[in-house]
Amino acid sequence: MGQEQQLTHYETEWEDRQFPLILACDNWQDPLNVGMAFRLADAFGLEAVWLCGVSPVPPSRKIKKTSRSTHQWVPFVHHPDLGEALDGARAKGYQLVGVEITSGSKAIDEYVAAGVDRPTVLVLGAEKEGIQAHIIEKLDQCVHIPMHGRGTSLNVATALAIALYAWTAAWRQQH
Repeated sequence: MGQEQQLTHYETEWEDRQFPLILACDNWQDPLNVGMAFRLADAFGLEAVWLCGVSPVPPSRKIKKTSRSTHQWVPFVHHPDLGEALDGARAKGYQLVGVEITSGSKAIDEYVAAGVDRPTVLVLGAEKEGIQAHIIEKLDQCVHIPMHGRGTSLNVATALAIALYAWTAAWRQQH
């Protein structure tokens, strides 16, 4: 493998790209998770972050610390009513996808392999309760992350990272 060296931030080259993907945080409680949402939104080139319901919003010392200041340039909006925001996005042609285990959810890798062909609002629910039932009813599809241990859930920021990787990788391959 040779003599590889870790690159510094300034030596790193990256593609500045924005994907037609909006993250909707449905009543997240923990500002540290919100900070990670900003950091992940920046890393994966998301169009915007929606902080919905009671989700904490900047300015917040905890969000700033965890986001590593990405909250300063990642576009975000606070939507008190996620249902209304989803209705508006659907009218603009977005598909609405939740990351939640439901009776009809598909494995995320199976879902993205079938084709990520439209702008998407990706909804992730609150840390303990998940996506609200009345919001699930509005979604076009729910996807879940296949898990092979005894647990049935992940930290919301961890689940977000996996979902964003799967979605953006599929979009890059298909477009």
